[in-house]
Amino acid sequence: MEFPCCFSFTLYQAHNDKWNSPAVFLSPYTNPHGNGRLTVKVINQVWDDVCKVADIKGKTPHSVRHAMGRYIVEKTGNVAAVQRQLGHKNAAYSLQYARITDEELNVVLDGR
Repeated sequence: MEFPCCFSFTLYQAHNDKWNSPAVFLSPYTNPHGNGRLTVKVINQVWDDVCKVADIKGKTPHSVRHAMGRYIVEKTGNVAAVQRQLGHKNAAYSLQYARITDEELNVVLDGR
């Protein structure tokens, strides 16, 4: 691959490593001192702004993470998929999304 004259291979590689991060929220490449991840403070500021515009109260970025885990279990029944998507090293952490309410159990049993 040819590199533009203003890029050194090292800079190009650093750029690629940053954007190949598993992080969901990445800072812009214009921050040369960052590790590619947004800080918790920045994420919370953005979250608060979005929630204000959308008139959403009482939710956090972590509650969205839980909603995603629950969604994956509801759609696939696959705890390993939750583990992989949410980055849990231990599958036991992913099992919390497989909990079932009495109402959900009744729906499953009524459908047999």
